[in-house]
Amino acid sequence: MEIPLFPLPNLVLFPRIVVPLHIFEERYKLMINGCVDGGEVFGLVLIHSGADEETEETIHQVGVTARIVEVERLEEGRMNILCEGEKRFRIHRFTQQTPFWKGAIEFLEDQDHHSAESLYKQVAELYRSVAQLSGKLSGSQESEVILPEDAIDLSYMVSYVLDIESEDKQKLLEMDSTSERLRLIVAHLSDTIRKLEEQQVRRRAMEKVRGNGDLGMPHDK
Repeated sequence: MEIPLFPLPNLVLFPRIVVPLHIFEERYKLMINGCVDGGEVFGLVLIHSGADEETEETIHQVGVTARIVEVERLEEGRMNILCEGEKRFRIHRFTQQTPFWKGAIEFLEDQDHHSAESLYKQVAELYRSVAQLSGKLSGSQESEVILPEDAIDLSYMVSYVLDIESEDKQKLLEMDSTSERLRLIVAHLSDTIRKLEEQQVRRRAMEKVRGNGDLGMPHDK
């Protein structure tokens, strides 16, 4: 299967995730209009961190097909679009570079996601803990956390929202094992909880200092 490719820095898409994109380059206006007119998908792929230009060597080989679900037309042919990630793929070979990239791809399937129930529960619990700690630190009202019921969908959702570098998210995307992805997510979430708890301790210390005011300090008469 051959699809148009949209290489981007700092964005790793996952299946079932909806993202907004602003389209302003002429080549991508052409690409997106073609996808809209033909009802076709395009592949969103990450550019290697620090790369100065798009080449076959600087574009990651694994990406996600994206289907356009909403289009807002702007002046000069620019567009705001919403696209939803569908399937993971690997680029078998690049078939076109101009006016935009194209590649021949093969789809990738997750393995062992039906046997990841215990990891699902662990990730769900850790994620809820992160949400609770984050809410306390920000002072926002606690809201119900709704998570996907399927282990693979949970692994995709949490991978996307993790506060980690794009290259680390790319590693999660490239994993073919749901269990391995969830295990790595457990490590990331555990680290996030540790950092949030440290922030809580520092905040309490600062509040105690402010509460003490200037006790013990001499006053001018």
